[in-house]
This record gives sequence, C-alpha cells and structure tokens, in this order.
Amino acid sequence: MEFPEYRQAVIHLSWFRDDQVRHLLFGMVELRPNELPDTVSCPRKDFRAKNKSRKYLHYQRFALSVPDAIDWYQKMIDGNLILPEDNEKLKDITFVQEPPWPHFVTSNELVFAPDWMHGSRTHFLFSKNVLSPEVSEIIRINKNRTKLEEWLNFDIVEAYSDYLGAICLVAPNPLFRSIEKSHFEEAREGADETVAYKLVARQGQCLNGLRLEVVNERLRGRMMPFVHEFYNNAIVILDFPTEIYKEGRLITHPKYGLLDWHGPLPILRAIHVTMEVQQRRKRVQVPDRSHKQIEYEYNADEFEDDREIIVGDVSEDSDIVPRLIKAENRRSHRQTASDYDQQWFYRTPSDAVEYVRQKIGNARDTVFIVDPYFGSRELLAFGHAVSRPGIDFRILTSTQGLDTASGSKLLNILNNTFKTYPTKPEIRILTGKRSPVHDRFLVVDGTVWFFGNSLNTIGECAGMIVRLPDPKPVIARLDAFWNQAPALSDWLSKRSASATPRKGYLRVQFNRLMARILS
Repeated sequence: MEFPEYRQAVIHLSWFRDDQVRHLLFGMVELRPNELPDTVSCPRKDFRAKNKSRKYLHYQRFALSVPDAIDWYQKMIDGNLILPEDNEKLKDITFVQEPPWPHFVTSNELVFAPDWMHGSRTHFLFSKNVLSPEVSEIIRINKNRTKLEEWLNFDIVEAYSDYLGAICLVAPNPLFRSIEKSHFEEAREGADETVAYKLVARQGQCLNGLRLEVVNERLRGRMMPFVHEFYNNAIVILDFPTEIYKEGRLITHPKYGLLDWHGPLPILRAIHVTMEVQQRRKRVQVPDRSHKQIEYEYNADEFEDDREIIVGDVSEDSDIVPRLIKAENRRSHRQTASDYDQQWFYRTPSDAVEYVRQKIGNARDTVFIVDPYFGSRELLAFGHAVSRPGIDFRILTSTQGLDTASGSKLLNILNNTFKTYPTKPEIRILTGKRSPVHDRFLVVDGTVWFFGNSLNTIGECAGMIVRLPDPKPVIARLDAFWNQAPALSDWLSKRSASATPRKGYLRVQFNRLMARILS
C-alpha cells in the first residue's frame, strides 16, 4: 500500500521488559505530510520499574521511511511482533483490527496524538490479550504510571486502559491543514444567515475534488444539507435560509475518503456574564461541644444581588427556540436521574428491601455490602438474595451495631443457614468505638449504590439510593477498610479471650477484700 502524500513516518513505542520478555504497552505509527520537515529518532529511554530487579519500562521513537513503517505495521498485523530496526522480539499478541486493513476511520478522539493530528484517518490494532496480573500491577505503581504518561502524553494505565497493548496508524489530512469559518454580520439578500468557509491547503497540494457538506440541525430535526465541491477556489460562501442553530460538517475526497468531520455543535451568539460585588465579610464563632469538637471560627462573605451582562445577540422572549431548549433540558435532567438509578423511598420499607434484594440477586461476580449497623436480621433479609454459586460475597459491618451477644448470634446464623447454600458470605468487623465508615454502600459487579439509610431501617424514613458515577475509587477505599478489618469469628474470639482475664482479676480482688474483712 502506497502513501505518496507523506514523506516520512515516525513510530512511537513503549514496552515493559521483564528480564528478556518484552510486553508491548502502546505503539503509534505517525505518517508525516510532505510539507513537514524530517524529524530524527530518539535513543531508547529506560526506567527501572521495580527496585533491584530486571524489570524496566522502555520508550523509543523511530524515524523511518513511509514504506518501511507500513511494512513494519503489516508485519505486526501478521503476528511478526518485533521492534523496528533492531528486530528484538515482543511477546506474542493477538490483534483485532478496527476497521479491517487497509480501511481507515476518521477520528476526532485521538487522545494519544497532538491536537494538529485530530481528525486524522486512523487504523487501530487492539490487543485481544489481557496483560498478566503482574505486569498490570507493576505499571499501576505511581512512579511507573507517571513515567508512562510523561512519555506518551496520556494516561494509558487508568483513564485510557483500552489502549494497553494497542498499535495505531495515524495518517493526518494530507491535503489541507484546517478549515476556517466566518459569519457575515449581515446576511446577503434572500438569506437569513451567510457563512464563508475557507480551506487552508498544505504546501503544494490541490483542493480539486474536495466535497464540503454542511447541515443545519434544528431542535426537532435536520434541514437539507448544503453541498459544495472545491476546484481552484479555496473559499465558498453559503446562504442559509434560516438562522443556524447547530452546525454539522464533513469534507470528503474521492481518493482519501472522509478527511474532516464534526457532529452538530451550537453556534455561539451571546455570552452571559454574571457579576457579584462583595459587600462585607463577617466572622462566625462556633462554640465547643467536647474535647474532640473544639471552638473555632471562620469567615463568611456576603454579596449584593448579582447582575447579568449579555454580550451578543439575544433572542426575543417570544422566540420558540428558548422554549424548546428548556423543554429539552427538563427531559435531559430526568434522563440523568434515570441514568444514575436514583430512587426515593419513604414509608415503603418493603419496596426498598425488594429493590436491594433484586440488585443482589442480579450479581454474577461480586457482592460487597458495607453497613455499620448490619446484623443477623439483615443477613437473613439480604444474604440469601444471592442466586448464583461462586460469587465473591463480602459483608463489612462494625462494633457500632454489634456486641458479643449479637455478634455470636450473627455467626450462628451465618454457619447454620448457609450450610447448603451455594454462596456463603464472608463477614468482617470494623472495630473501635465509632465506625470509620458512616455511609452505606452496595457493590455489585463493579457498580456501587449509595444508601442514605442503613439496611435495618431502609425505606422507613425518607432516604435516597443512587448509583455512583465513578465507582472505581470508592471500591478501592472500601477494599482498604475491608483489608484492615478482622473476620467475625476472629473478632469474637479476641473479645472472649480479653473478657476472661478480667473476670479472674475481679474474683481475686474480691477474695482479698473478704480476707481483710474477716481478719
């Protein structure tokens, strides 16, 4: 496959080496348009991933001719995984092509590429293999994650982990650098809005054959698109019969396909600025309540009524567009509440209990209940809702809801009622006078629900259950509490052992006192 519009290629590669085994972390083949000057390779960068070991992170940039880079990329597709130039072997990976080679997609979401390359034709090789647990754990170490982000300019470990083990070929737009747009202050005769579009061609490139398509999307649908084919003139002026609400655009070429596109975006016509003026600052004193809650003070600011300044064109109140926007926003708000599984329960404990049971019953991998007041009744009410064998079922409660008697009862119910049950939960106890966890959580297969009320009173008083939008950091913190908590049986044994010497001590003191009285 030939790419005459590009004069050079650069391959960016990062890999992890465990002794002599090399694991590919990420690769990008960058084709450089003819107008760009040549660049040079950079020496291999090494970073020790683990102290006193032969485990390293590596990064290297290879400057190659375009045919050599394409040949290397096709070898990777065929399973011949080697480093460019020195031919060092990489650990075997099975790739999934997106789309099938030699087709391309034009992407505006190339997080691994500089801004000028966004909107480039791209081919992806995604790794079908998952990194080994050991490699995954090592690259998650903070210093290693930071170093990879420094080399690659994006977070491949967490935020964009789907690119781990992937290789991408990026072919930037070879014909023009950008498209510039300007709105006429006054539309031409017969038009409601006039817009000029200008293509900025790359050096030595011809724009013949480029096809521009512009669509005006209204709140309830799209209008007929405007289509223009470029020849010698790089500028086109389009007259729109109605004001543009959202503008979508794409540019195609008969040989190169889709070169530029963006979905419909609103036209910025007015800027609303809200100004506030501080009137005074007051000092508030909060009295002490105990030796742990001492007296303190803080400053609070007071502002006058805010004033709104509008710069630009303002729609008339009678305009239908603002009314439609408000209606759309109301629907979006309701959809957002639905997206987060937001539930309100008040004086309906049976409905709330059934809701939680259903979530637990749908689990296929993990169930983790965190509730400082979880006891034997809750174990019977929710513990048997797990419907599949082999599920990792954990319950974290605390000494705020348990003493020795209730803890023993909980252990007996656990041992007696789960004898033939496919999944027996593991219960651990948060110790201390006060539980370090106040809120209640339900984790099912990586999804986290937050409860306002404990499971022993859920649905009685008004309260919320909501699914958290970012569960990973919450699960990590809950796991940390879990790892520090003793098992229920160990906690009971320790309490029993500590109580026995105390009783013997009191008996000895009593006998000594009686001996003194009798003597």
